[in-house]
Formats: sequence, C-alpha cells, structure tokens
Amino acid sequence: MSVNWTTLYQGVLTGSPASIYAPGAALQAAIHAANVWNPTAGALTLNLYIVPNSGTANDTTRVVKVSIPAGTHLAIADIINHKIVNPSALYADGNGMTLTISGAVATAS
Repeated sequence: MSVNWTTLYQGVLTGSPASIYAPGAALQAAIHAANVWNPTAGALTLNLYIVPNSGTANDTTRVVKVSIPAGTHLAIADIINHKIVNPSALYADGNGMTLTISGAVATAS
C-alpha cells in the first residue's frame, strides 16, 4: 500500500451540493484537516456529505452541518478522520465560502 499526502479540495463552494472529491479506482482517502472561510457579509451554512455510488447528497448522507459567521475562518473538526472509499464521493455546499481539505490518499487493499 502506498500513501500520498495531498490537498483533496480547495475552492469556492456553490449553494447546491456538488462533488468535491472522489477517489479514483482502487484508491481511498482519509481527511486530516479541513478549513473554511466565509468572506460574505452574512452567516452561511456549510454542509459536507459522504455519498455512496449513485446516491444523493441529502440529510441521510450529511456528515457535517455548521453555521459559519460572516468574515470568519474556522477549522472543521467534525470531518477529520472520515474516510472516502471508492466508489463513494465527498460533496459540499456553502454558497460563496472557500473550503480547503487535505489528507492522505492510499491504494485500497
């Protein structure tokens, strides 16, 4: 098994759930750090979901829901140590917020 440390996602989120990381064939990822920044003038909600193959990002797949105050940068501890195993994917929404997630990607055994 090989392990590579990497940024799994870094970008600006939209208001609708979208896939932000999906491991390739025979790969799996572990989340080690997650940070969000809300540059807007109002509080926003960050949602993170672990969605199985052919599934939907909704209440049954949500693993994090947190309100982020305006102008605030926060670490998101609740997603730490979650595993994303192919064919599952990590989805997120948070209209206008910047999300950075890093971790390890390993070959599946």
